[in-house]
Formats: sequence, C-alpha cells, structure tokens
Amino acid sequence: MTVRRQLLNFSSRSVDVRLGSNILDELPRMFRTTVGLPKRAALVGASSLDEGLETTVTHALVDVGFRVSRVTLPDDTKLCTMDTVSWLLGELGHCGVTHDDLVVCIGDAEACSVVSVTAKLWCGGISCALVPTTFDAMVTAATAICPLSVGDAVDMVSIIPEPSLVVCELDLVTEAPAEARQPGLVHLMGSIMADSRRAWERLGELVPRLARGQSFAYVDALSTAQLGRRSVLTSANPSARNALQYGLTTAHALRACLGDDIPWHVLLAEGMRFEARLAVDVTKFNVDDVFEQDDRFDDLGIDELPFSLDPERFIEALKETNARRANRLLFALPKVPGIIRLTSVPDDVLLRHATAYVGSRAELAAEEQD
Repeated sequence: MTVRRQLLNFSSRSVDVRLGSNILDELPRMFRTTVGLPKRAALVGASSLDEGLETTVTHALVDVGFRVSRVTLPDDTKLCTMDTVSWLLGELGHCGVTHDDLVVCIGDAEACSVVSVTAKLWCGGISCALVPTTFDAMVTAATAICPLSVGDAVDMVSIIPEPSLVVCELDLVTEAPAEARQPGLVHLMGSIMADSRRAWERLGELVPRLARGQSFAYVDALSTAQLGRRSVLTSANPSARNALQYGLTTAHALRACLGDDIPWHVLLAEGMRFEARLAVDVTKFNVDDVFEQDDRFDDLGIDELPFSLDPERFIEALKETNARRANRLLFALPKVPGIIRLTSVPDDVLLRHATAYVGSRAELAAEEQD
C-alpha cells in the first residue's frame, strides 16, 4: 500500500501524519526530516514492546545517523501521571538529549501521551516522533493526550501535543483482534461526528469494511478523523473547540458511579448515546442521526452497557464530576454532524432523559440475569 501523507497545519507548526499498511520500511526517509542534523535519539517504549517492531524502528534511526538510547517505561505504576513525566525528563538528561535531538515513542495512547508532554517540556520543546501501536492512539496522538494525574488530582493535566511526526502502521490494527480496535473506533466516531455531514455519511459506508478489518477502510476513516480533529482545534469559535468533548461529561459520571473495571471506551460510547438523545430535545438534533449512531456502534461490536443506577444518583454524578473541571454544567451536544457546541440542559429535560436512559440500561441488566 502507498503511504498516505496527512499534513495537519496549525498556526505556527504542522504535524506530519503518515498512514498505510506495511509502511515501516519507509521510516528512514520519514525520520530524516524530523531534525536538521541527526545526532541523538531517545527511543521510549514499554519493556513488553514487540522486539521486531523495536528493531525496525531502531535500525531506521541508525540508518539516518542517530545514536539511539533506549528508555524503558516503568511497568509497575500508573503511567499517565506527572511523576512519570518527571522521571522521563530525568532519563532524557541521562541520555544527553538536547534541543536539537529527537525523542521517539513506540506504544499505546498512554505512552504516546507521556512522551508528548515530556518532549514539549524538555529544553522548551524538542522534536517528537510517535509510532502508535493501538488504533485509539492512532486516532488521537497527533491532537490530544490522555489526561495526566498529579497527586490526588486524577486526570486533570492536559495539553495539546506537538509531535513532528506520527507514523500509523495499520497492519498493527487490522491484524489485531476486533476487540482491540474498539477503543479507537469509539474515538473515530466522535471525531467524524465533529467533522461534517459528508464525513459522517461517508463513515456509514465504511463501517461494514471497518468491522471486517480492511486496511483501506481504516486509512480512509483515519485520514478523515485527523482532518476533523484538526478543524476542531483550529476553530475560531471557542465553543466549537470543545467538540471533541462529546460524550465525555457522561462518561466521567458513569465511571464515578460504576467504577474503574468497565473499559473507558465503553463508557465513552454510552456517553455519546446519552448525549445524542439530550441533543434531540435541546439542539434539535435529528433523531435519525441518533439511530444511525446507535446502528454504527452495534455494527462495530460496541454493545450497550447493562447496569442498574438511580436517576438521581446519575444526575448527581454528572454535576459532581463536571464541577471538578468547570463552573457550569455544559454538554458538548451535536446540532448536526459537523456542528457540536457546549450547551446547557434544563433540569427537567436532564431528569427526563436520565430516567429513561438508566431505565433502559436496567432492563438490559435484568435480561442478562434472566
């Protein structure tokens, strides 16, 4: 497959995103343009990193002229913390990395997030190349990080990352089990909902091929998602720049109520389902688009979550978790695909939809028990 190049232009910088299947042979050419004169590169990844992938990336760096220092991320601690960033900054110092050098990360969304923050802090910002190994990281790494925790403040630290290069080897995705692709597919849905009506309709055509793991479909969908996410971040409208929060407010509340055992992407999909229904009342979002979103989640194997929860407790959690991040309870609600804005929801509307939502999930839970 030919390497597809997606150049995401921001006001004073750009991110070079390369997508395709079997594209790692092109790594030397990609790395050559990341710095002016190749000298040092810190290669960061987990100890469990695939040996073949690590060797391929290392050889590509050496071929260009980098002297590579391997930095192994800790396995026994929560990765997305400022403590990890502080430790990694120390490791860059031990490796002698300067402002003119390169840091490379091979790993999942959490690893890419920690390295992106570290690269932005070291020497005022150094060149950073990411080789994401999971589909959720491929969707998000160029434009967002997993929030970091500091002390007792969980998931409260976030920045816009500034990688120079993001290399998405789709074979890592299409050859993985279908369940491993689901976190990225949820982020993909939200990203394309924020892009445009045309992109949303095009996604409907791609869903059957995405479900079958076809590489070309993943390249097309990922390209569209990258452009949509860039458009959100560069929007002149401050409210529009929050479009990628679609589903997040509800997902945080569900985590507070249901605990950490449920995968985050399942909670995020539930958040998008609930907030789409709120939008029907509040922003006049077309109910047909709500059902289309439901159908696409179903077709991709992302099922509704059964649980039992009191509506008042759910609303309380919405307000409490939101209060940690904002002074007003606002939801990022779609008006049409391509237009998502922060919107307040009247209390009576919120109660009515919360009651209906948790009631439907209680019915699912009862059916499972039977």
